[in-house]
Amino acid sequence: MPVVSMMRIPGDAKELEASAREHLTDVTERLGEKHGRILSIAAKTDDGLLLINLWEHEEGRHAMAEEPEIQDALRAAGFPPPSFEAHEVVWSSGVPAAART
Repeated sequence: MPVVSMMRIPGDAKELEASAREHLTDVTERLGEKHGRILSIAAKTDDGLLLINLWEHEEGRHAMAEEPEIQDALRAAGFPPPSFEAHEVVWSSGVPAAART
């Protein structure tokens, strides 16, 4: 069953975005498919960034968070350790068929 996970990172959105692009983008692109990541979105909020990920399954999101490279990249970016809020997807539209229920 697909799941969506969200992580809020407080701070200056522009600085956080630059840090995410520098430290996280390549690692998440390289490891994401292996763990069933379907889609990632970074959105500016009033107090920082909101990272949203869509996963094929719950196990994949946990496995990705446990990857030493991901943990290192989060630290290098100055982000807190992975602490995501996650929810089972019950309906979706406009996303790849693998994410639809």
